[in-house]
Amino acid sequence: ARCSAASASAPLPSRPDLPASAQMLSLVGSPLSLAGASAPGVAMRAGTPAMAVERSASIPFLKKPPALDGSMVGDVGFDPLGISTTIIELGGDLRYVREAELMHGRQAMLATVGFVFPKLFGKLPVEWAKDVSLNPLEAQYQIPPVALGQIAISIAIAEGLRSRIVFSNDPDYVVGDHGFGAGMLKGKSEAQVKDMKMKELAHCRLAMVAITGMFFQTAITGSLYPLVDKF
Repeated sequence: ARCSAASASAPLPSRPDLPASAQMLSLVGSPLSLAGASAPGVAMRAGTPAMAVERSASIPFLKKPPALDGSMVGDVGFDPLGISTTIIELGGDLRYVREAELMHGRQAMLATVGFVFPKLFGKLPVEWAKDVSLNPLEAQYQIPPVALGQIAISIAIAEGLRSRIVFSNDPDYVVGDHGFGAGMLKGKSEAQVKDMKMKELAHCRLAMVAITGMFFQTAITGSLYPLVDKF
């Protein structure tokens, strides 16, 4: 840079053998030639390829969340709110998040069936169910306190047993594996087990969306067409 500056500031030698117009052109051409000497460097910097940003497979116009590296079954980079990144930054474990996703999904699958089962197949053959509405949004407020108490106690026992497994810090713990239906995976290859897990996860996610839609459709229209014309 100092050499260039010195060259630029140094007076150019006079050429008495050239006409005045040629000497003026030489004065103008000198800085241009200096710029031309540095042009290859500029072109090389401009032509340097930028690092490609990896995009989410499920939402291509968003960046792929760094915490979702594809190692978990069903990971397609869907996290528009950045929850997985926040959990990792706070020292959390994505396995617990997957456990929660599976539990909510399994409950949603049961809920979608229970939502229409009484209307399509009839109520439970018990005395207290006779006066309970077939509309699930109304029925939840008509269940006798004794039955609600039994439900609450059953949930507490189930969640207590599950939490002992989830928070046991057992390195061999498989997320979502609580022994129910484990026999269905016996004798299957690793690829087949992964495929079965992916199918369950897909059904879980579909059921969570479905039960939300069923709730709002029933609340707004009072029906669940085409399954139920009118509750």
